[in-house]
Amino acid sequence: MHIKLLALDIDGTLVTTEKNIPAGNKTAIRRFMKNGGIVTIASGRPISGVTRYAEELGLNVGGGYIITYNGSRIFDARTGELLYEKNLSAEQSARIIDVAEKYNVPITTYKGDTAVTDNADDKYFYLEVNLNNLGLQRVQSLRKEVTYPVPKYLITGEPDYITETEKLFKNELSGVSVFRSEPFFLEITPLMVDKGTALMWLADSLGIRREQVMACGDGYNDITMISEAGIGVAMENAQEPAKNAADFVTLSNDDNGVAAAIKKFAL
Repeated sequence: MHIKLLALDIDGTLVTTEKNIPAGNKTAIRRFMKNGGIVTIASGRPISGVTRYAEELGLNVGGGYIITYNGSRIFDARTGELLYEKNLSAEQSARIIDVAEKYNVPITTYKGDTAVTDNADDKYFYLEVNLNNLGLQRVQSLRKEVTYPVPKYLITGEPDYITETEKLFKNELSGVSVFRSEPFFLEITPLMVDKGTALMWLADSLGIRREQVMACGDGYNDITMISEAGIGVAMENAQEPAKNAADFVTLSNDDNGVAAAIKKFAL
């Protein structure tokens, strides 16, 4: 099997616990690209939180792609062109805010490279802002503020709180996807917007068959692309559902697990 397209999650996959790309991963990825392979980063992060890693891998020079917001956006890494975009409708936004207000749940959305909220203030919210170099706009009313298309909403909190909140929102909402991207992040996106759908759209646009695609990830939000890819790889540190969806479990993100998978299947 000849792998032509490689999709890489960032946190818990491409980077170490310290958020750096280890040398082994860089070397293997560059060899894959030198041999003609195409790389896309696939992250729940906004573009501002991904650009650094894309440039470190040379995607802005050698070519490649960036999937952001868990599949709501696809960018050409070299030109910056937005190739694919999906947003929540005004009606969906209003309904999501209704449920958040009903249960007094702090909620955040995005406007460009800015996080917009009227009540989020926990440590995981600030992790999202700082990790992705986001601006922060606090508004009096999110309902009145959001008059523009948005890619997703984010709810942050302790894992037990997020687990219970996920159940509430799944029960109250229809026509959208509600899922955890991390134990402390709950995301709400348009229906059929996920990393797997975006990855297959990209592969199809490039004329690449499913069996020529490999995806590496660790989180709940990576399950769709791990399942959709011809070779789905979960990290040793991955959530159990991601491991269960994978064809292969590689080494951890702190042990150059991406490099090990590339050497086994793509070089």
